[in-house]
Amino acid sequence: MKIIELTLHNFKFFTETDNTLKLDGKNVLIWGENGSGKSSIYWGIYTLLQCSFKENGGIDAYFTENHEKNLINIHTPAGDPSFIEMKLDNGNAYKIALGDYSVINDKDVQLSAVSSDFINYQVLASFLSFYHRDNPVLFEMFEVEIFRYLQFSPPAPYTFDFFNDAWEELKKPLVKSGKPSKYPNKLSTIVTNKNKLKDAFNLQLRTLLGNATTKANDILKTKFGYDIEIELEYREYDFELLANNSDVRYTMPEIFLKIRKYYGKEDVVKKPHSFLNEAKKTAIGLAIRLGILERRLLADKLNVLALDDLLISLDMSNREVVLKLLFGEYQDKYQLLIFTHDKQFFNIAKHKIEHSSFKDNWLFWEFYVNEKDPLIPKPRFFENETELSKALYHLSESDYPASVNYLRKHTEKILEKHLPHHLYANIDKEEPNSNYTLDSMLGRAIIFFTKINQPTIVSNLSDVKQYVKILLNPLSHTERGVQRHKGEIKNIIITLDALERSFSLASYRVHIKSGELVTLKLTKDATISYEIDVRLLEDLFWFKDGLNDRFAPCKSESIRIREFENAVLKEDKKFNHYKDLPLSDLYTQIVNHNAFQIPVIADWESLYFKSDGTLLTTL
Repeated sequence: MKIIELTLHNFKFFTETDNTLKLDGKNVLIWGENGSGKSSIYWGIYTLLQCSFKENGGIDAYFTENHEKNLINIHTPAGDPSFIEMKLDNGNAYKIALGDYSVINDKDVQLSAVSSDFINYQVLASFLSFYHRDNPVLFEMFEVEIFRYLQFSPPAPYTFDFFNDAWEELKKPLVKSGKPSKYPNKLSTIVTNKNKLKDAFNLQLRTLLGNATTKANDILKTKFGYDIEIELEYREYDFELLANNSDVRYTMPEIFLKIRKYYGKEDVVKKPHSFLNEAKKTAIGLAIRLGILERRLLADKLNVLALDDLLISLDMSNREVVLKLLFGEYQDKYQLLIFTHDKQFFNIAKHKIEHSSFKDNWLFWEFYVNEKDPLIPKPRFFENETELSKALYHLSESDYPASVNYLRKHTEKILEKHLPHHLYANIDKEEPNSNYTLDSMLGRAIIFFTKINQPTIVSNLSDVKQYVKILLNPLSHTERGVQRHKGEIKNIIITLDALERSFSLASYRVHIKSGELVTLKLTKDATISYEIDVRLLEDLFWFKDGLNDRFAPCKSESIRIREFENAVLKEDKKFNHYKDLPLSDLYTQIVNHNAFQIPVIADWESLYFKSDGTLLTTL
């Protein structure tokens, strides 16, 4: 199973709009500047899955205003809903929200949580923190981070599904009873059952650690190239009744990380925390985590492996090792979500994927802070690298000339996408001093959209025109204060967003393309009529003017005329008398000519016909 869609509605950095992400069952490589909201995706999926183990109050806490655990976007208006919804490729959909507890105890969701893993730098940091002891002890980490996702096979009469339930039961102390007060004897049902649970717990955990160690050592040696052999040494949990059942002694379990071999030498590393560098410690932590993950994989469930900035302590060569491992062994088993704020790493990983046989299985997202409303920041993401995403990246790196250069290209692409061809066809993008500049394109666009009554577009085009000097002279930013030109660039982005939005909402389109013929049909009297072929010299645009359908003025020329008498063709000849006239003026001049003397009507558009014989006004 794979995620095809994720909605984060008023959740963490996401707001009530632009909050649905289309994954389409693919792996995703995600770059985002700090504070752009990319980690909200990581926590959204993680939170939904782990809520399947919670009670009602645990879910409500995340979506209750003013609750210390709430994950509601801080700018959400009071009373507006906050929720997470995830749709899978098998048709199932899951949601958590205030009062929505449908995922609780859902076995599919629980087993998907078991079969998935979410590893960020904080997770590895909690692992690495145990290095800061002479003898690293890891049981607490397993208890906090791992047991809830490890399936457990309980002995009768227990019915636990997971290790954390078994451990919670084992931690319960035996209770004295009777007079004199004593613990249950060794043959009692309580002690017998506790012993069976203890033995099952110890055996299954020891087996798990052994398998994880084997996998981790293989990863360290064959993937990272480290001649290091580790061991997760387990000291078993036990309890013992003493002094005729009047006392009990508990031996708490421990997991010790041992470096058994280090480049051919056995047991020479006594203090891993001080001996190993950060790269080796991170590699060991990741290898162990992936080794444990092998135990959890369930083929028929959602298998997500989300990695959030966990590679920041690795050098580039080791990052490539991890990428090779993920691409070679894990992408066929899991839906991979790789998050990073390191653009160099993002570009390297993207390049490798784009030049691979599995490139069609990946999406690439870039996240920035959308500062359209500075008081309510929210994520802005791109599914592919664009001129705008490049501009935003260079803005985040304070490379203002580069940012403006890409914004100019972004502006040109917007205009080329939405403007009639004749308004930009001769634009010289490389020579800002040519006769056809971005400024002249905007000027002609303003005239055109004024003509077809699109005031919002005209207003936004005028706003963009104010920034032309900046867009055409990006190096001028080296002469100004940092905050000033950073603010100007942000304003340009906001203005271009508004322009794109107004284009998308406008009601206009090409009705007939330039070069096509229309026919003007005129009736002089009961016997004489005319058909005049007219060539359009530019696109004829239809637009919505309030509630009315209208046509924009369109230059045209007459080319041929046919005269009919009593519906029989009398004459057919060239008719090049009228050029570069709008259709309305061409009609008026013809009917007023002495040779015709036909009464003018207001509804002149009803006299023009398209090449297929239908009225020009037929939409």
